[in-house]
Amino acid sequence: MMVQQVLSRFIAFISVRSENPELLRAQFSALSRLMPLLYFVLLANAWVLALAFIHQAPLALTVYGPLLLTGICLFRLVLWWRKRNVAATRERVMSELRRANVLAGVLGAMFSAWALSLFPYGDAYEQSYVAFVLIVGALGTMFCLVHLCSAALAVAAVGGGFFVCFFVATENPIFVAMTINVMLVIGVSVVVILFQHRDFVRMVNASTEALSREKAQSRLLRMIDDMPVAVMTVEPDTLNINYVNETSKRLIRRIEHLLPLTADDLLGTCIDVFHKHPQHQRRILADPANLPHNARIKLGPEVLDLKVSAVTDNDGAYIGPMLTWALVTKEVESEQRILQMAHYDTLTGLPNRATFYEELDRRLATPGNRVGLLFVDLDGFKLVNDTRGHRIGDTLLNQVASRLRSICNAPATLVGRLGGDEFAVLVPHHNAEEAEALARRIITAVGVPYDLDYDRSIQIGASIGIALAPQHGETGEALLSRADMALYAAKAAGKGVSRMFQPEMEARIQERVRLEAKLRDALQKREGLFVFYQPIVAIDTGAVIAREALVRWYHPQRGWVSPGEFVPVAEQSGLIDELGDFVLNAACREAVGWADGARVAVNVSASQFGEGTLVSAVQRALAETGLPPDRLEVEVTETALLGDEQDVMAELRSLRAFGVRVALDDFGTGYSSLAHLRAFPFDKIKIDGTFVRDAVERPDCAAVVQAVATLGRRLGVSTVAEGVETQAHLDRVREEGCSEVQGYLFSRPLPNEHDAPIVEELNRVEALKRQAAQGAQPPAVPAQTP
Repeated sequence: MMVQQVLSRFIAFISVRSENPELLRAQFSALSRLMPLLYFVLLANAWVLALAFIHQAPLALTVYGPLLLTGICLFRLVLWWRKRNVAATRERVMSELRRANVLAGVLGAMFSAWALSLFPYGDAYEQSYVAFVLIVGALGTMFCLVHLCSAALAVAAVGGGFFVCFFVATENPIFVAMTINVMLVIGVSVVVILFQHRDFVRMVNASTEALSREKAQSRLLRMIDDMPVAVMTVEPDTLNINYVNETSKRLIRRIEHLLPLTADDLLGTCIDVFHKHPQHQRRILADPANLPHNARIKLGPEVLDLKVSAVTDNDGAYIGPMLTWALVTKEVESEQRILQMAHYDTLTGLPNRATFYEELDRRLATPGNRVGLLFVDLDGFKLVNDTRGHRIGDTLLNQVASRLRSICNAPATLVGRLGGDEFAVLVPHHNAEEAEALARRIITAVGVPYDLDYDRSIQIGASIGIALAPQHGETGEALLSRADMALYAAKAAGKGVSRMFQPEMEARIQERVRLEAKLRDALQKREGLFVFYQPIVAIDTGAVIAREALVRWYHPQRGWVSPGEFVPVAEQSGLIDELGDFVLNAACREAVGWADGARVAVNVSASQFGEGTLVSAVQRALAETGLPPDRLEVEVTETALLGDEQDVMAELRSLRAFGVRVALDDFGTGYSSLAHLRAFPFDKIKIDGTFVRDAVERPDCAAVVQAVATLGRRLGVSTVAEGVETQAHLDRVREEGCSEVQGYLFSRPLPNEHDAPIVEELNRVEALKRQAAQGAQPPAVPAQTP
C-alpha cells in the first residue's frame, strides 16, 4: 500500500498539468528548440559506445541496437520538422508534452538497457566507460528536458534506476562506490532541475502577467480614448498634462476661443491654463490626501465640472492625479431651472408649498418672532376650470397671483401658492386688526371681474382663514392647521368672507373627526344604519310607481344623526363608497319583495363618480339580489356632472346600457344647465322641493315648475315634483303638468317591515331621553324618525 501511494504521488508529480496554458506553451516552445540537441546527445553517446565495443560485442548489439535508436530519433526529428510551423493549440501542446514524458522514459530505458547489455563484453576500462556513457547520457538528456520537469525526472528515475540496480548487483566495491557518486550527482542534478524549473515557471508567469498587464493597460487606454468622458492625467510635480484622451480634445476644441491654447497643444502644458487663480488648485493637486476633489470652473459662458482622483501604483505609491471633466453649462442651467421648480410654483412664479412652509418654520424658530398667516381659497374657481377649460383656469390663477402680489407688497410679506386654488400670505406681525384688514383688501381685489375671454368676463371670490403666532400656535404645523380651520369656518359662513381662528372651531373639527370615527365603526359593524323608503306617486292614477331609498343613522349617544350632517362627512372621508354600497344593496334586496313591482330609486353621491367602481357595484348588487335592472333608478345631481363630465357620462351610459334607469335630481337649483339634458337622455327629471312649495304663492316658482314639466314632455321624460306636502301643492303641480309627485302629503320616509319595530323602539328611547332632560311626560311616539 505504501509503495502504491508513493508511486501514485510520483506519477502525479511528473505528469503534465493543464492549469496554466501559458506555461504549457512555454514548455512546448523550449522543448521544441532543445529536441534536436537531445537526440544528438543520445545518438552521439550511443555510436561512440558502440564503436568502443565493435570488436568485442556481437553486431546485433554494436550495430543493430544503435541503428534502432537512430531510426527512432530520426523519425521523431522528421515529425518535429514537419510540425514546426503547425499552430500550437492547447490540445496539441498537451499531446506533445505527454508524448515527450512517455518517450523520455522509453528512450531512457532502451538506451540504458542496450548500454548495460554491452557491459559483459568489455574489460574493466570498457565497463567503466559504459558507466560513464550512461551517466553522461542521463545527465545530458535531463538538462535538455529541464523545461519539462516531468520528463527530466522520468529520465532520472529510469536511467538512474537502471544504473543503480545494475552496478549495485555487481557487488564490485568500485562500481558500488561509483553508484553512490552517481546517485549524489543525479540527486544534485534533480535539485538543480527543480530550481531551474521553478525559476522557469516564475519567469513564464511573470512574463504572462506582464503581457496581460500590458494588454490590460493598452485596452484600458483604448477604452479611455473612446470613452465619452473627458480624461487627462497630470505629472504630480510639475502639474503638466501628460495624457489626454480624444473626448478631452474634442471638448477643448469647443472652447478653444476661451483658452490660450489649442487642443493639439494640451500635452506638456500646465493645467494652470484652466484657472484664473491656480494657486488653490495647485495646493489641492499636489497632495494626494486632498483627493478625490470636485470643483466647477467657469470659463466665460461655459461651466466645466472637474473631478480629480489619485492614481496609485500596486504598492500604493502616488503616481499622480487623474482628471475627468465635462462641459456642464446646459446641466447647470437645468439644475437652476430644477431648483426654481423645486422652490417656486411653475405657473405663477410664487413660492411653492415647500418653500412657503420652510420660510414659515424659519420665522417661527426665531425667538420673539411674531407672524400672521392668511390661508386664501378661491370661491368658484373649480366651476370656471371645469366649464371653461384648464387654459382659462391657468390664466385666471396667474391674474389672481398678480393681484395678490400687488396687495401684499409690504416688507417681509410673503405670498405663496400651496396648490390648486389655494394661496397663503405670511405677514411679519400678529396684529389681528391689520391681518383682517389685509384679508378684506384681498377679498375685494380677488372679487373684481377678470377679462379672460373675448366675449365675457369671469368673476370669482375668495374665502380666508387667519391664524396668528404665538396666540394660535407656535409651530408651522399648528398655525397651518388652525388657519385651515378658520378657512373652513369662512366657507361655512357663506364664502367671500374671512374668519379669525377661534378655539371653538377646533372643537367643531374634532367633533367632525369623532363623527367620522363613529360612522366608520357603524359601517364596519352594520349597527344603527337603516334604509327608509318614500313613495313616488303617479298623479293621474295615484299608484306608487317607485320608492326613493333614504339612509338614516342612529347612534346610541347622539340619537338620530341628520343625513345632512353625516353624508358630507362620508364624502370627505372616503366612506361614501361603502355607505353607497350599503344603501344600494339594502334597497335592491328590499325591492325584490315588493308586491306592487314598484321601482326603487337610489341616490348616488358626486364623490362616487369618476373612480370606475360605480357600474361594477350596481351590477354586483343586482346580481346578488336578483332585482331586474329596469326596476332600479339611479338619482344623480348636476353637481356630479361638473367634475370630469366625460367620465361621468360614460358611467351613466354604461348603467343605461345595462338596463338601469337614470334620474336627474334637484333640477332647478345649483348649476342647472340645459346642456346636461342634451348631453344625456335622462329617464326622469326631479324638480327641487323649494320651487314646489313656493309655487302656490309665487308665480316665478310656478313658472319654473311649468317650464320643467313642459320640457320633460317635449323630451319624453317623466317629471317628479318633490316636496308635495299639502293638497294645494298637489293641485298646483298637477296644473303645471308634472307627471309624478313625492312628499309628506303621501307619506314620510318609512322603514321596512323588519326594521319598523326597531325604529319604533329607538324613537321611544329618544322620547324618554328628551322627557328626562325636560322633566315632562313623553309624547306619543311615531313609527318614524324625527
